[in-house]
Amino acid sequence: MATACSSESEGSAPSAPTTQAPAAQPTEAVEAPTPPPTDAAVPGAADPENGEQADSGDPPGPNRQELTDTFAELVLGDELVTTFMTRQEIMCLAEEAFAVFTDERLDELDLNPESFAEAYRQPGLFVFGDWFDISDREAFDLENLSLGCVDWRNFVVQVLVSEGEPIDRAQCIASQISVDGLRAVVRDAMVVDTGEGFGQAQDEVASALTSCYLNASPETVS
Repeated sequence: MATACSSESEGSAPSAPTTQAPAAQPTEAVEAPTPPPTDAAVPGAADPENGEQADSGDPPGPNRQELTDTFAELVLGDELVTTFMTRQEIMCLAEEAFAVFTDERLDELDLNPESFAEAYRQPGLFVFGDWFDISDREAFDLENLSLGCVDWRNFVVQVLVSEGEPIDRAQCIASQISVDGLRAVVRDAMVVDTGEGFGQAQDEVASALTSCYLNASPETVS
């Protein structure tokens, strides 16, 4: 991801230090307006199209539990992702992601352990929307839960460091990304892969890279 970011720097960056991702800190999120409620024929019934679930108190169905287990197994076994996210963050995503959907909606989307595993092994990170016809509301809910599970500023730092940016500059860049920019990073990782590194936040990252490079002391410029 974000191959366009590191190419902006002049000269070649020194070998990036190995960094340990800090414990997960939920990324700050701007509350987006809640979509208007959908009229339901039965009070409290789930609206599959909008990704809403009935508050029945029932435990997750077997398909959702198997999906959670499959998600955790695939992602924790992916060395690339575990470079960018902690185990705690990955487990949070695994446990929460499929709560966006009712069991009936999962069946409608043909979202099951086998189809998810096939989609995950394709290029991209998670990008549910690239492989399943999820609704705008479901995409919005996926973004929200992801913002609560993962420290996305640290995610950006780890991606940039893996591509050769010095840790100080990577932290500078991440600190300048807006909350809307972080939501765009989440969308690119979890909903639709734009192929532009950090998605719609790519311009923010490039601008921050320039700013952090120009404002760095001579000792830190590579």
